[in-house]
Amino acid sequence: METNYIFSFSRFIQLCKQSFIIHKKLIGITLAGFSGFVFLFLMLVQIKNYASWNNNSYMFTFLVMFFIGGTIYSSLSFPAFRTKEKSISYLMLPSSVTEKYIFEFFARIVLFIIIMPFVFWIMANIAGIIMHHYIPEFINYRFSFSKTMSSFAFQKGNTGWTNLAIIQAWLFVFIAAFTGASHFSKSPLVKTLFTLSLIAIGYALFTYLLVRGINIKGYTLDNDRLLFMHNKNQAMIFFALAATATNLCLLAIAWFRLKEREV
Repeated sequence: METNYIFSFSRFIQLCKQSFIIHKKLIGITLAGFSGFVFLFLMLVQIKNYASWNNNSYMFTFLVMFFIGGTIYSSLSFPAFRTKEKSISYLMLPSSVTEKYIFEFFARIVLFIIIMPFVFWIMANIAGIIMHHYIPEFINYRFSFSKTMSSFAFQKGNTGWTNLAIIQAWLFVFIAAFTGASHFSKSPLVKTLFTLSLIAIGYALFTYLLVRGINIKGYTLDNDRLLFMHNKNQAMIFFALAATATNLCLLAIAWFRLKEREV
């Protein structure tokens, strides 16, 4: 069918509108539930640790919720693929593969990255203000991303390649779950984690056998360099490019898997 190959912006907007109309109640319940969870969790934690609580404590809590929540939410991509009946209905929608793919990527990863920090910031400050009202000794109750982001990731001395490596490493968590959701129909997150674990164990075993086989400990490298990387900057360039290539490959796998289901 022709719509399977041509991207139409108007059709994409219609797909977004249709999805919002169908899932608007679920979206509202999810946002309200997550906001309530963040509020109650922070209140309970701050009651016991208000004396030592500061911006770094807020940031650590945010990062844990951000990555765990983002991984779970990304693994719920392509929900129609969980059952055969829904898969058939989803694949029969008058939208191209690219439109469905971009919609899922935008809804599951991009919107989460934009909305989740904003919701956390609002609820963290509301909880902090309420706690400060009842416990005046709680001084560091306000939360600011700008004050703590540099200490957790983007330090002033970092190069652009280092920051790119950090961003790509963060995105890998979501993209891997997103790709797993497109490939596995049942329990996508569990199967994705299991697959990544097998890959990691396989590479570790291969490296171990390679080191033992060629007795790499008996060799000395000039200038303490690692393979072709002579310094930290070159290492960061390599890891940034490798992480970017990995994420692009995972996104391509997800797209081709969706296209394969359309055939």
